[in-house]
Amino acid sequence: MVSFARRRRHFIGIATGLITGLDFLANATVNFAESSIRGGIGVSPADFLWVLSAYAVAGAGMILLLERLGRVMSYRTLLLSGTVLFTLGSIGAMYSQSLPALIAARLLQGLGGGPLLTCARILLQISVPAERRRQQLQGFMLGLFLCAAPGPWLAARLIESGDWHALFALHAAAGVLALIIGWAILPKRAHTTRAIGHIDGWAALAFCLGVLLWMDTLQGIRYDWLNASTINRLLLALGLFAGFGWRLHRHSDPWLKLGTLASRRYLTGLGFYTLYYLINGAVTLAVPMYLLAGEGMDLASAGALLTVGGLCTVLMLALYFRLAAHLPDRRYVIAAGFILLSALLLRLAADATGATPFATLLPIMAFKGLFPVLVVIQVAGLAFREFKQQDFMHAYAIKNVLRLLANTLGTGIANLYWQDVAAGARNTLIERFDPWYATFSMQGEASLAHWSQIVDQQAALIGAMHTFTVLAALSFAGALLVLGQKTLR
Repeated sequence: MVSFARRRRHFIGIATGLITGLDFLANATVNFAESSIRGGIGVSPADFLWVLSAYAVAGAGMILLLERLGRVMSYRTLLLSGTVLFTLGSIGAMYSQSLPALIAARLLQGLGGGPLLTCARILLQISVPAERRRQQLQGFMLGLFLCAAPGPWLAARLIESGDWHALFALHAAAGVLALIIGWAILPKRAHTTRAIGHIDGWAALAFCLGVLLWMDTLQGIRYDWLNASTINRLLLALGLFAGFGWRLHRHSDPWLKLGTLASRRYLTGLGFYTLYYLINGAVTLAVPMYLLAGEGMDLASAGALLTVGGLCTVLMLALYFRLAAHLPDRRYVIAAGFILLSALLLRLAADATGATPFATLLPIMAFKGLFPVLVVIQVAGLAFREFKQQDFMHAYAIKNVLRLLANTLGTGIANLYWQDVAAGARNTLIERFDPWYATFSMQGEASLAHWSQIVDQQAALIGAMHTFTVLAALSFAGALLVLGQKTLR
């Protein structure tokens, strides 16, 4: 009989993917439940940005330390430890009753969840022989998207049965399950401990201050975002990032070897990664807001639509693995993904009527599930070809720091832009409504409440149309950029 130890090696990829999926599950479901969480703790969209930023900043900071931690612990231990921290943070969020408590819990959740993708990918790189790595990477990607796909629907059911705290109960339960899977399947390898070396505290301080200043400035962005104060704060943040990079460049034993990453292919891929996650972060927030506030759907229906998109990603990923060898120049595949998303967003903007049938939205959400397969999976397959194993960790760590920050930046800007457009539209609608105020007042409070609800819904639809149009233009620009370069192909 084949021993369990030999059989489990066939499932390392899907196990690491399921564990990594915790990170994607957390981000997708928190964005989905944004209005429920904000209403539950009574905060503005700008204040809620700190709930998103806390996770991203903590995760990015921990990713920077992975190279040092990998000297004293195996990546199996790091992956399981990250899962434990994620689960503890989820439990903390589950019992949070205020914004500071929720931010603290999300910090802990981010410390564990943020580096999971980097840890898992490095673990596969060093523990799976090259001849078997392709199959395990396919399992990894399937496990990742499979873990995140049912999140919106499950979150909707739990929130409707209780309140927003149930969302984090889902995260905690998923964390416990992932921990059991990881403990049983992840390979146990002998680990040679090395000296942790000197950690440059000034570089760490510059990075953390830069991220916090960047996020704090983002909170104040409105239509006057180009004023002198905002520009100065952004320049200061960029200066801190530049100082961080300079300290690493001068360090004799840096956390991240920036000099080894000056590859044209890698830097081009990094640019498209950042663009993808910037757009994806915005879309992940804007689509649920449109379904709930604009179309007036209940949580369960909106969650079902988003889950359909996630499941289509899994199905198309399986099909892609069979057809990958027959695909043309990958530039055309990536460009097709950006163009497809642009067309779908324009269709959503055109259909934003407040009475769009579920059946009309279903195929749009299904096709949206193609976006990750056509874009980010292709970029991932092209950007890391040139790296030897010793440089792979540095390259993947930098990529995932940018992923976390770009995703949060896209989410924050989309949220603030939507709210500003909707607020302006609401004021205009109220001005037009004023001449009829006395008439509706005579009909009672129920009539006023009804018209107030209509005004809010129309304002949300206008916010959706503007946001989707801007994102469609950005996505189309991404397609042009892909076709105009010859490095990734």
